Formats: sequence, structure tokens, C-alpha cells
Amino acid sequence: MLALAGVLIALASLVVALAGYRRTRVRPSARLYHINNFGPGDSKEFLIATTLTNGTLGAVQVVTCEFEVKGLRGRHMVGGQSRKGPDLPYKVEGHHSATWTVPVTDVAELLKVYGKQTAKIRAVLALGSGRDVKGGWFRFDSDKWGSGGEKPKTPAQRTQSQAKAKV
Repeated sequence: MLALAGVLIALASLVVALAGYRRTRVRPSARLYHINNFGPGDSKEFLIATTLTNGTLGAVQVVTCEFEVKGLRGRHMVGGQSRKGPDLPYKVEGHHSATWTVPVTDVAELLKVYGKQTAKIRAVLALGSGRDVKGGWFRFDSDKWGSGGEKPKTPAQRTQSQAKAKV
């Protein structure tokens, strides 16, 4: 009877150890978004940002952070010298996050070279384990983001909006 109780206790401790191991398994997620850097003392520019969130107990090391541009011939990455954020490689502890940004002007210049107006962008982060974490696609429009603001209004649209404001 004691031997059976010992075996059951050993199995229960094995289950607890496996559950703890699964909590420490690295499962980071990346999110891509745009922000405007218009606060006091900022350089007044639009940025494309990615945030890597490590939602587990274990740490993860980010080796590279690049922004992939889809819609052009071949695979193009931006975010070399102009990328801002923690220096790479960077260790993201459990339940923490890190953010890297790149100016939208870098993407707009790349699209000008290829004569394109729109493209899709996503973040690609390489981890120290050899795994890649990719963010979702973000639609980039040169007319809207490349100029640093909304699309300019035509003279007809301006007079129309002024007339609406007077009424």
C-alpha cells in the first residue's frame, strides 16, 4: 500500500513539474502599429513601431528587429541605422516587453524608388533560439504616411469644407 502511495505522489509531482515547465516555455508575440511622435521635444515625425511581449516566466533574447515590406519585387527590409529602441541583442525578461521604431520616411523612400504608392509592412524579430516572431501586416499608403500627415485636400475640397463650416 505504501509503495502505491509513493508511486501516486511521484506521478503527481511529475505533473506539477511539467505544468511549471510549460509556463516557462517561450511564446513571445509581436504587434505592429503606427504612432506619431509629436510630444514636446520630439522630432515631429510618424513612426512605425513593433512591441515584442514576452508573456511567460522565461526570458527571450531578441537578436534582430527588421520591418519587412511586401508589395515590391523581392524581399525588402527597413530598419537598419534609423531603427530606435533597445540595443540588439536584447534580453526580454518574462512578463515584460520591448519596443522598436522606424520612421515612416524610410518606407516612403523605398516605395519611391520602385514607383509604388502602397505596400504592406510587418515586423520580423529573430530570437536567440533561431526562431522568428512575425507581427501582423500593416497597410502603408505613401500619400497618407509618407508626407507625415493626412492626404492634402484639393482646392475644391477646401472650399467645400469651408462652406460647411460657415453654415
